[in-house]
Amino acid sequence: MIGFLSTIGAAALGVVLFKVLSFVKINYMTSLNMKKRYGKAGDWAVVTGASEGIGHAMAIDLGRRGFNVCVIARTQSKLDSVIEELKQIGVEGKAIPFDFASATPQNYDKLFAELDKIQIAVLINNVGVNYSYTNYFDEVDLETDLRILKVNCEATVRMTKYIVPKMKAKRSGAIVVMGSVSAVVPAPFLCTYAGTKAFNVAFGSSLHYELKEFGIDVLAVSPNMVVSKMTQGVSTRKPRETFLMVNAAKMAHQTLNKLGSVPKTPGHVNHAFLEAVMTSLPVNLVSNKVLALHKSIKRKAERKRE
Repeated sequence: MIGFLSTIGAAALGVVLFKVLSFVKINYMTSLNMKKRYGKAGDWAVVTGASEGIGHAMAIDLGRRGFNVCVIARTQSKLDSVIEELKQIGVEGKAIPFDFASATPQNYDKLFAELDKIQIAVLINNVGVNYSYTNYFDEVDLETDLRILKVNCEATVRMTKYIVPKMKAKRSGAIVVMGSVSAVVPAPFLCTYAGTKAFNVAFGSSLHYELKEFGIDVLAVSPNMVVSKMTQGVSTRKPRETFLMVNAAKMAHQTLNKLGSVPKTPGHVNHAFLEAVMTSLPVNLVSNKVLALHKSIKRKAERKRE
């Protein structure tokens, strides 16, 4: 009996050690020459929702890695600003103003006709919207929920459906699908948003295995808090960099380095640590803490509106 328990203990210790070593390798020792790995597919990267936050950080990081970058978002003036930054880095930029919230199939046809003019090696499915603040599901109007579904899910599916055949033909390419920590642990008061991000994580990590035989790397990302306007919208306070709320540029760089190594990642090492802790705790404990936090945010947001 003692020998059996010793064997079980040794096996458990071995599993823990393996997980620790894997965590260190992925989050501290992984790097990637993206131009070398995906250059066969083309010399352009496409980033949706690229005018600010994570999308902007991804665009700039891809430019620094040597890619020309096509940025897509609603506001032309913000896109022009990103293009100027890319020019200063020494790469080309292409701006396409596009509203994913109201886009029709015909609008997408026009978008894809523009994208046909460039050779795309990397697609970053980043565009996304959230509630203006955390709220009960039944208190959010239906139009808001449907807008979140359209932007967060439909855009990802349409953009990916467009690019996969092209990457398959060249047997090379990379696709990033942006999820959220709300896809990993329950996020009461953000139900529809969390549901769309859970879709994105499952979609991206499933495609990872489906497309890897064709030389295409897919990465689903589940970040926690990142300094951005979206974060400010649901927290009611101006975001500032902390251990939890990380710098968008660092998050983008660490995320892109993990392409080809794993099917999904929180991106930033701080978020990887936090996700490991949260998923090891009882789900009821974590969910109730999130619930209390989101109720507090709702109260503060509504007081601010009064």
